[in-house]
Amino acid sequence: MPRAVTKVIKDDIDVDRRLSELGMDRQDILDIRDVAASMHATGSSPFFPANGAGQLAYQYGTRELRAAFLKRSWEIDQSYGTNGVRHPDHKLIVLYQNVDVACSLTDLPQARSRKGAGSERLSQGNSFELMEEDVPSTHTEEGLGVAVWYVMVAQDGAVEVTHAVIKGNKFSEFIERIFVHDGSDFDGLEDGGSSDDDAVDFDITISRK
Repeated sequence: MPRAVTKVIKDDIDVDRRLSELGMDRQDILDIRDVAASMHATGSSPFFPANGAGQLAYQYGTRELRAAFLKRSWEIDQSYGTNGVRHPDHKLIVLYQNVDVACSLTDLPQARSRKGAGSERLSQGNSFELMEEDVPSTHTEEGLGVAVWYVMVAQDGAVEVTHAVIKGNKFSEFIERIFVHDGSDFDGLEDGGSSDDDAVDFDITISRK
């Protein structure tokens, strides 16, 4: 059976309209990118661990995402050990993500570190927008119906907001991609030599008594 075709939004007017529909704002997304990029540059010191730059970008990108979205009445979300924000009225969750490429029609973005079990479980609700049979067999009722979006920031300054599915520790399906900026206003960052950029999320196990 054919896969669903990815919806790509790239014209400025359409980008602003779609972000507004989702309760987001373009300037917030650019601010998240700018903060993450600044911390990535700070982490390029040879005295930092090999993945220090990416870790700083992830930590401060997530912090800025939460600071920006909470001003718009979103709430902190930590489902399945992930770190993002949740819309108070709609089933929307947004996470920060370092990626290798963004806003490209020829290349699909991939995380600069493997995605953990928590991210995969959280994205299971996204799978229902493709085909029901694609949902991992480990799905739980708690994960159904939540649309998970990612603010994806590449090292060249490109940034997109993307609705994607994670399977096998990586992004496997892209439902919708919103191209916020191609990075043309941005100075590229040095690659610290490590792809292990993000914190790895984890499953929270609850034992029944």
